[in-house]
Amino acid sequence: MKRLLSITLVSLCLCACSGKKDHATEEGQAVIASETGIPLPLPPDIIYTARPLIHGKLYSQPDFEAVPVAYFDTTQQIYVLDTSNTMFAKARIRQDTVQYTGYVPKTILPARAQE
Repeated sequence: MKRLLSITLVSLCLCACSGKKDHATEEGQAVIASETGIPLPLPPDIIYTARPLIHGKLYSQPDFEAVPVAYFDTTQQIYVLDTSNTMFAKARIRQDTVQYTGYVPKTILPARAQE
C-alpha cells in the first residue's frame, strides 16, 4: 500500500512539474534576452511585430463592421500573423496574461522596409 501511494505521489509531482517547464524556459529566455540585448526569437507563426501608429480595435473578422475582440493603443505590441488580405492583417495582441487573435487594418501599422 505504501509503495502504491509513493508511486502515485511521484507521478503527480512529475505531472505538475512538466507543465511549468515551457513557462520556465520562456522566462529564462526573456531574462537572457534582457541581459544580452538580443531580442527573443519570434514564434514560427509570427511574421513580424509592430506598434500601431494610432489606437484601434482588433476585429473578429477582416471587416470594419465586425465585432471588436479587443482594443489597443500605440504602446501595444502587435504580432502580425498573416498579411494576405488586401486591407487587414491577421494579428495577435497580448493584454495582461490573455492573448487575442483577430484582424487590424494595415493602414495603422508602420511601413516596413522591404527585405
